[in-house]
Amino acid sequence: MSSIDWSIAGWVRRVPSLQWAREDAALAHHTAALPEIVLTSKPLAEVHRLDLALFEVFEEAALRVSGALVRRAPTPEALAFSAQQTLDEARHHELFRARHLLARSAAGLPAGGATAAILIPPLRKFLDHCYEVADAGSFVEALALMNLVLEGMAFPLYAYEQRYWAPVDPALAALVKSAFADETRHCAFGARTVRDLLAGDPERRARVTKLALEARAAMAEVFRYYVRKFVGLFDAVARRHRELFAGAELAPGRLIADTPYEEQVRMIHHSIDTEHARLMAKAGLT
Repeated sequence: MSSIDWSIAGWVRRVPSLQWAREDAALAHHTAALPEIVLTSKPLAEVHRLDLALFEVFEEAALRVSGALVRRAPTPEALAFSAQQTLDEARHHELFRARHLLARSAAGLPAGGATAAILIPPLRKFLDHCYEVADAGSFVEALALMNLVLEGMAFPLYAYEQRYWAPVDPALAALVKSAFADETRHCAFGARTVRDLLAGDPERRARVTKLALEARAAMAEVFRYYVRKFVGLFDAVARRHRELFAGAELAPGRLIADTPYEEQVRMIHHSIDTEHARLMAKAGLT
């Protein structure tokens, strides 16, 4: 970890000029059009649209909260962190939304209400809580809810999503890879910012720890639903299109085709729990 440049100046220098330029070149390498298999396979098209809707919902939430945090930042460093994250999330939301609308248009579906079905009540309740905390001016609490809980529990799934979509929709896989790089950084910088802002204040750290643990339990319910639903859909579609997904991996060296559904679910939850526990420890919330 000592080799990481934690400065906001380094982040601003590297991301737009280097990372985004590299990722834009990678995205340009892939055709923007939807792959033929997505257009001709109804089950694959449905899970493709559902997944894009979920990405859009999560990225919109991250954009709204990070934007609110810019107004509430207590230090110049926190302000620069939140401003850069807002740019990142705006880029993610724009790209995922454009691909989602393209998929809906190809299926003859209206653009309006595209994400409503994916917002189950527990997730809507959690996001509303994030917005309330951010709008109330509680910077460190809102940062903990968004970067440590929502993003912290979601970002381990990005690597799985990238591997799943690579043989089907390389453009979507490239989008996921790009977002994964940013979310990994948001979580790491968020953990460090929370730790620094709570240093020397054990009472407040205890309150934020309690908030984060309660939020983790709430999001665990959300992820139990989404993981079972999406892994079930992904697995069914992968087995229906065996040749297409023959080389698709659940994890490095572990093929989806060789991994039973229940084991896929266990592996994904283990990844979420392990990575999130590590992130909470980095933030000093243990």
